[in-house]
Amino acid sequence: MPPAPEPPRSAPPLRPRAILLDLDGTLADSLQVMRLAYRAFLAQFGAPHSDAEFDSLNGPPLAEVVRRLKATHTLPGEAPALLENYFAIIDRTYAEVLPSPGAKALLQKAKRNHCTVGVVTSNSALRTRAWLSAAGLADLVDFVVAGEDVAQGKPHPEAYARAATKAGCALADIVAVEDSPQGATSALAAGLKTFMLGDASDPALPMQAEPIASFGALANRLWPLP
Repeated sequence: MPPAPEPPRSAPPLRPRAILLDLDGTLADSLQVMRLAYRAFLAQFGAPHSDAEFDSLNGPPLAEVVRRLKATHTLPGEAPALLENYFAIIDRTYAEVLPSPGAKALLQKAKRNHCTVGVVTSNSALRTRAWLSAAGLADLVDFVVAGEDVAQGKPHPEAYARAATKAGCALADIVAVEDSPQGATSALAAGLKTFMLGDASDPALPMQAEPIASFGALANRLWPLP
């Protein structure tokens, strides 16, 4: 009788020294709020919206988002005024955003394991820090790299490269967590081990990104012990 096959072995824990997380759709459960803001912005001009267009804009800084929308829909007005308009719409709704399920527990576990925590976002530093404070997460985050801190937004690697420098440890000791192909591409291009929240069967998932179902699963993958 042939020997029974060995059970699959689980991946070894990574125990990173730094973890870098995207904000919108990752740390913050804000994707629906951002989708509504996108629709409200275009509705002012009678311009059509689509989920495909919104998904393609998940990653770049808002200034780039507005630039693309202005060009695609031939929106009237100057780009700075349009950007201020978009920011005002987001500000009116962002207070409703809650942390993603398991987010606080993940950050707390990171701190117990002496892991530096950074947020890498296309959102503004002011809004990011205000949200972290309101969500009770500010004391668990060591630094923020925001949209205005980089010349080129995701999927360019600049944001994650800058965050890795701030983390102050080897690239091999840093993991990134994203929810969008653009964000995962940015982190991978910066040389980081990258997890992507969501459906492992998503054809847009970059091949080198490791799919992860939830923050709870990620915490156990990084630090199996309590």
